[in-house]
Amino acid sequence: MANIKVKVKSGAFPVRYKGERFLAGQEITIDEKHFNGVIMERLAVTEEPKKPAARTKKTTESE
Repeated sequence: MANIKVKVKSGAFPVRYKGERFLAGQEITIDEKHFNGVIMERLAVTEEPKKPAARTKKTTESE
C-alpha cells in the first residue's frame, strides 16, 4: 500500500494518527487506507520502497 502526503483541512477537528495529534493546516504522511477526503486534502503520493526480488539458487545438472 502506498503512503500519501495530506494536509488537514481548515475547520476540521484535530486528527489523531499513530498517537500524534495534528491540527488544521498541518501536513502528515499516512497510509492510503487511512485517507479521509472530508477532513484531509491529498497533496502527493509517495511510493513505498520496493523489496528486492528474492534470490534463487541456480543449480547445474550433472550430465
